Amino acid sequence: MHHRAGFFALLVPLVFAARGAHADVTISSAQTQSMSCSGGVCTPTAQNAVLNVTDLTNLLASGNVEVTTTGSGVQANNIDVNAAFGWSSTSALSLDAYDSIAIEKKISVKGLSGLALTTNDGGSGGMLSFGTTGNVTFKNLSSPLTINGASFTLVSDIASLASDIAANPAGNFALSANYDASGDGTYRNSPVPTTFTGVVQGLGNTISNITVVKGEYGDFGGLFSDIGPAGAVEDLNLAAVTGVAGGLVYYNRGLLFGDHVSGTVGRYSQAGGLAALSFGTIANCSSSASVVVGKKSSGGGLVATFTGTISNSYATGSVTSDNKDSKDSIVGGLAGTSYGGAILNSYAVGPVRAYAVGGLIGSTDNDALNVATSYSTGKTVGSTYAGGFFGTYGSGITPTNNYWDTTTSGTDQGTGNDGNVSGITGLTTQQLQAGLPAGFDPTIWAENPKINGGFPYLIANPPPKK
Repeated sequence: MHHRAGFFALLVPLVFAARGAHADVTISSAQTQSMSCSGGVCTPTAQNAVLNVTDLTNLLASGNVEVTTTGSGVQANNIDVNAAFGWSSTSALSLDAYDSIAIEKKISVKGLSGLALTTNDGGSGGMLSFGTTGNVTFKNLSSPLTINGASFTLVSDIASLASDIAANPAGNFALSANYDASGDGTYRNSPVPTTFTGVVQGLGNTISNITVVKGEYGDFGGLFSDIGPAGAVEDLNLAAVTGVAGGLVYYNRGLLFGDHVSGTVGRYSQAGGLAALSFGTIANCSSSASVVVGKKSSGGGLVATFTGTISNSYATGSVTSDNKDSKDSIVGGLAGTSYGGAILNSYAVGPVRAYAVGGLIGSTDNDALNVATSYSTGKTVGSTYAGGFFGTYGSGITPTNNYWDTTTSGTDQGTGNDGNVSGITGLTTQQLQAGLPAGFDPTIWAENPKINGGFPYLIANPPPKK
């Protein structure tokens, strides 16, 4: 299975817990210990082992290297890259983990050399992830990249990505480095208009300064127009995006995993910081984009309209209507309108203002919606309906262990149309910051006065360091 441990594997465990007891091989600046390197293969001799980056790059200077979590009578779980490193030789590096690979610092592949990443080699539920300062870059686009056995084509810019996807809509593509799109000019409609059913792996890299405006025929979106049911976009960052509908994608029917957006989204119609419409899966994603929706539309800090699953995700941007009287627009801090599905372990902190507003969700239909262990803190201002958590509340909702901040939201009502309901509890800022609220799993959530303003944050998807 390639790293659509993205798609199929993640559909089963919808909640992504942080790793429990550490049994890791760590690549760091510390001295090598409990590692045996022979014949180009480095294996642990204890469950917790360290491989020094200088030792690793010295090995790569003379030949291929494989770093694995499986030693003689020893089984570690994960590989953690906690120090930056790179190499210029033609040697290939393989990282092979029983469970997960977490890249917290930069890996630079400077020569015509290869990289292979393997997760879940014997384990299950593992994933490839990138920290806020972690990414992989390639100097040569001909360098081979494989992830869980699948080969990826390296691309360096939006034009190449669009043309390669048009030629092979089910292919595997990876962004080779950060890309500044300011020289591309203004896009009319989505730069990648082809319905995509393959995998785009961002490798923790960032596309910045992309501008998309409403097209002549109203066909507009974010970077992608349509992610099909088997498609996935993973570990891709968009910074300083200016556009309409969805920052990353207009219509998501597949998987968005580990993606993050900042900038300004909206003004023409419904709009979401990450996606306009999502009928698939969103996991470990975030948006800090400011979202502005049009008349008689819906908008959300992460997604405008959804059915499907949102988990381990958050939004921090403001969501407002561009109409002075906010007439007929519906917005939510995380999602605008829901037609069923699930929101799990997610939160929103941005202010919301429109006709009907909710700190987390603007409006829900009567379709079945499971909302659990999530919270909102944003200021809510609605011309007709305003709830600290839900704007309007439908009969098909099953809420469990959810909270809103009565201090910052400015309301003591959990829902705008039904007052306070079971499963949604109002807490003051002081109470929310005093410890994890009831029902929040401490292997998923944590609190720290220096992180996220002291409010609960997701261990596997922390906010950027300031």
